[in-house]
Amino acid sequence: MRSLVSINGSSEQSSTENLPLFIKKNSTGKGLQYNQVSSFPPSLILSNNLLVGPVLSSFGHLVKLHVLDLSWNNFTGPIPDELSNMSSLEVLNLAHNDLNGTIPSSLTKLNFLSKFDVSYNNLAGDIPTGGQFSTFTNEDFAGNSALCLLRNSSCSKETSFVENAYRKKSKGTLVALGLGTAVGVVFVLFCAYVIMSRIVHSRMQEHNPKAVANAEDCSESSKSCLVLLFQNNKELSIEDILKSTNNFDQAYIVGCGGFGLVYKSTLPDGRRVAIKRLSGDYSQIEREFQAEVETLSRAQHENLVLLQGYCKVGNDRLLIYSFMENGSLDYWLHERADSGALLDWRKRLRIAQGAAKGLAYLHMSCDPHILHRDIKSSNILLDENFEAHLADFGLARLICAYETHVTTDVVGTLGYIPPEYGQSPVATYKGDIYSFGIVLLELLTGRRPVDMCRPKGSRDVVSWVLQMKDEDRETEVFHPSIYDKENESQLMRVLEIACLCVTSAPKSRPTSQHLVAWLDDIAED
Repeated sequence: MRSLVSINGSSEQSSTENLPLFIKKNSTGKGLQYNQVSSFPPSLILSNNLLVGPVLSSFGHLVKLHVLDLSWNNFTGPIPDELSNMSSLEVLNLAHNDLNGTIPSSLTKLNFLSKFDVSYNNLAGDIPTGGQFSTFTNEDFAGNSALCLLRNSSCSKETSFVENAYRKKSKGTLVALGLGTAVGVVFVLFCAYVIMSRIVHSRMQEHNPKAVANAEDCSESSKSCLVLLFQNNKELSIEDILKSTNNFDQAYIVGCGGFGLVYKSTLPDGRRVAIKRLSGDYSQIEREFQAEVETLSRAQHENLVLLQGYCKVGNDRLLIYSFMENGSLDYWLHERADSGALLDWRKRLRIAQGAAKGLAYLHMSCDPHILHRDIKSSNILLDENFEAHLADFGLARLICAYETHVTTDVVGTLGYIPPEYGQSPVATYKGDIYSFGIVLLELLTGRRPVDMCRPKGSRDVVSWVLQMKDEDRETEVFHPSIYDKENESQLMRVLEIACLCVTSAPKSRPTSQHLVAWLDDIAED
């Protein structure tokens, strides 16, 4: 547990004594196989234990913790303000307890919080606004009868408004008449909209018989839903998808994304594809689904994963991609027992070139330009020839050609997020460059961006590499399987590029076009 507290508060111990508590990211029966302890997020899961008493404020010292689950217990008292000090927290689950008081507004400071659940307690007052709280749904706060679910006004304001309405009957009558008139107008407009929508829909179907199956038109049990394919292929139904994955059996799982599992599949025409089945909070998966479809339908490049089709079935969202035979770069570098020994330097350099070309296309050639916002080794997929393909555009944002940034919540993956994102909610091209620099360091060193299993001083790959450079020990950072005198010149040049990418000053980082030119020049040597 000491390794979950700030570095200043921990004592010098061996790396094995510093292991935090880890769990698997997925909750399926078999689970996914991980070969390294560092693959698991540092988590503290105390759910379903009949625990009693207050939630301890000392949890706030666990600044390295990613997941805190105290649900389904008998905790009482307020939610401590100190939880806002858990700066790395991604999941906070306090559901099904007897907590009271208000939700601390200081929790809006948790920039990485992607899941927050306080349902079925005795909480009261307003729900905080700002930060990640704008992404949470009412279901995350359900079962708290005194909690105000109106995000735009306080409960007290709502109550006083109702009381004043009863006191001033004449004004209430006028309001009622006004509302009645407004409702009548809205009803007429709605009828006109429905009629026009049906006309437009029928005309669209004449030109596009493979319309996407909407939730209103098709239930999950239906076998006739069509899958929309971007290429002119023969008709494919949801029944074909279910057969090809044996009803999404766990044996077909090949990966785990931020919002769902990925299954391998062989379509009736013999094509092998990967199917991402989005799951979780409906509003979040709908945003993920729309982002992937919108981005990948606009972006077509040999170094991007090809989106072949998609489908809506009830609350399910399916995305169909070309199958990448060799999985992710993360798997080859960190999950295999050989620790990436089969990836020689030539393959690694070609992977870096391909990923840079895909990123340069998104930044400069695609119209509109695209910020990926989640560049990392697990989002670089490798085909049968180890050619790199950028994947997972669920966090991507389209921006106009004349813009250089987009204002947004802090997103991405810890270890790959540039330092400036913690100070300003502005995503930029240079943020993607920083993340790409981390991937280059992974290719060179074989290390993860952050590895809590390593001794203090070498857990953060950026700090470690920069320190080794200051001590003129650059050659010691390279993975043993790729370092030799023949490759040394190329390795040193790529290391210099990586260090430029991860510099703390965004303006000093190169563009993606520079990366392509430099890496191609190195490969030609």
